[in-house]
Amino acid sequence: MRAHFVSASHLARVLSLALLGVPLAAACSADAGDGNPNAKAGSSSAVGGSVSSAAGTVGVGGSVSSTAGSSGAGSPLGGAGGSGSTAGSAAAGSSTAGSRSGGGASTGGSASVGGSSTGGSSTGSAGASTSAGTGGRAAGGAGGGGSGSSDCNSVTGQPVVTVAPSGASFTTVQAALNSLSKTNTTPTQIRIAPGTYKEKLTIAVPKVTLCGQTGKASSTILTYSDNANTSNGNGGTLGTTGGTSTNLTANDVSVENITFANSTPLGGSQAVALLVSGNQVQFRNCRFLSFQDTLYVRKAKQYFRDCYVEGTVDFIFGDGTTVFDNCTVKSVGGGGTAATAPNTDQAVAYGLVFLGGQLTADTSVKAGSVALSRNWGAYGAAAFLHTALGAHISAVGWSPMGTNTLDTARFSEYKNTGAGANTAARAPEAKQLTDQQAANYTLTTILGSWVPTFSQ
Repeated sequence: MRAHFVSASHLARVLSLALLGVPLAAACSADAGDGNPNAKAGSSSAVGGSVSSAAGTVGVGGSVSSTAGSSGAGSPLGGAGGSGSTAGSAAAGSSTAGSRSGGGASTGGSASVGGSSTGGSSTGSAGASTSAGTGGRAAGGAGGGGSGSSDCNSVTGQPVVTVAPSGASFTTVQAALNSLSKTNTTPTQIRIAPGTYKEKLTIAVPKVTLCGQTGKASSTILTYSDNANTSNGNGGTLGTTGGTSTNLTANDVSVENITFANSTPLGGSQAVALLVSGNQVQFRNCRFLSFQDTLYVRKAKQYFRDCYVEGTVDFIFGDGTTVFDNCTVKSVGGGGTAATAPNTDQAVAYGLVFLGGQLTADTSVKAGSVALSRNWGAYGAAAFLHTALGAHISAVGWSPMGTNTLDTARFSEYKNTGAGANTAARAPEAKQLTDQQAANYTLTTILGSWVPTFSQ
């Protein structure tokens, strides 16, 4: 802003880190980016140590085989393939109004998430139903092949372009996209074999499906290391938008079984893994990994199902009308001021909408330290319905950003559960939805005539 704008073996981890070439970052600085007067700032510092967590790969139907991973050296892709560690130990971050620079110096082993399954837990059977009656599906944990339905790999009758490190039509995703017309009207599959594809990627071809192999999201990684502070070669910096790893601008795009990452280490400024501004774009069983500003949704309608998003400061943000259906949102690296930061236009009814799913945190994140959201734009809208909220969620629940106030923000909740769901001390400006109001949170109401096929 925005100034504000494969396996679990030791060899696989070493190769993954070598491919990324990520050094530990030191101090953070404010984004010189994209001219938003409400730029944000914050500070958090990793203080050493590393935490490994159970991870695994998820097969069709949601079974999880779990192996312990070891954390990487300060990169969100530290572990490779099927192993997974999700954070180093870190002091809780703080964020001050007005600027947006994220964390401070990283001095120890920090977050490594390469091998967690999509969402970190299986959904094979529905699990506990948490979203009935409000537009969400039954939510049973985070995603990874758990819907039980066929995915993009079973689609027939469409042209197929293949991408793999070797033995395919192309060895890079960008080359595969460049082989298609930017005015493409034929639904086309781009099937991507497991591997780490280090590319600064632009997806500008409509009506394509980026299709990873079933159950292989954690080892099919699209990543790059640019961030807001990266030089633009002309004496300035790229800013948040320019520093994004993957920029998806096309309409009518589907993505399944893919990890999007930014390999900038903790404390390395705004580091967007995916910026999506295309309309009617849908994701299923995908993973989004970075620290600050992981997922940037912009000025359109998007749908995420059974996905996993990880980060520290405002790591889901933007002005899109975006539904997160049964997704896991995980605060790592010490956490930050808020998990989300909507910039919804006043005339737009719905901003960031979470139906079911869960907000979790690693052990480096202090209890009660993370708000559900803070309003980047004065009228930012965010709603959480039937969502399991971890103990890291603050009692007040919501916070203003910069000169904005909660008086104009549109923040609401409905029948959330978990240690962070006690509404007794919530900010008075936030709304607890009535049954009648919650009934309006259906995909048809939120997304209009567009019915994401991944929702069926």
